[in-house]
Amino acid sequence: MKKKFTALALSFGVYVSIYAQKVDYFVIHKGESVGLVDSNGVEIVATKYESIGKFDIQKKGWAKITQNGLIGFITKEGKEVLTPVFKEVKPFGTYKKDWALVSRNGKLGFINNSGALVVDAVYDEIDQFNKVRKGWAKVKLDGKYGFINTSGAIVVPTKYDKIENFNVYKKDLAIVMLDNKFGLINMEGKETLAPIYDNLQPLDNKKK
Repeated sequence: MKKKFTALALSFGVYVSIYAQKVDYFVIHKGESVGLVDSNGVEIVATKYESIGKFDIQKKGWAKITQNGLIGFITKEGKEVLTPVFKEVKPFGTYKKDWALVSRNGKLGFINNSGALVVDAVYDEIDQFNKVRKGWAKVKLDGKYGFINTSGAIVVPTKYDKIENFNVYKKDLAIVMLDNKFGLINMEGKETLAPIYDNLQPLDNKKK
């Protein structure tokens, strides 16, 4: 329930500093914790965070919060749209529009612009979308490579030691390597040639 802060409350050690004239909020401090009140003294956010950033920096209507050294976000109404559980949150749109890369326990995933986790933070590496194939991003998990699509679904399981680019040797095909054996996958992520061969080279029929 929202409470009004009075001069009596301030005299007991609640210190108020100007937060941002644009949104007319103030950061309040109690010991090592901070919260927010509006210009009428109405508590928007209880003093429970380590820090509260400015609104609209990373996403319109959101402010970054930190708690126990981890990052989350709140709205201007004080609603926690992203629980502070991530070590890092990259800017939205860096990898995909309306998605932000997040890091948790050394693993990577994505949230959407509602704060929902759309790709679980389980990957060791996530490459840019469209780099190897349009609509896909290469991911690495436990030393193995695969792909996810722009819906966050796994389209190629993370089982290969290496995946080459598509269309290098043959249109719509990419060479894959597993346990030092070579094979091929197509643009749907299906194996057209199982990785069971010691080598795989294109036959050059050009006359010399």
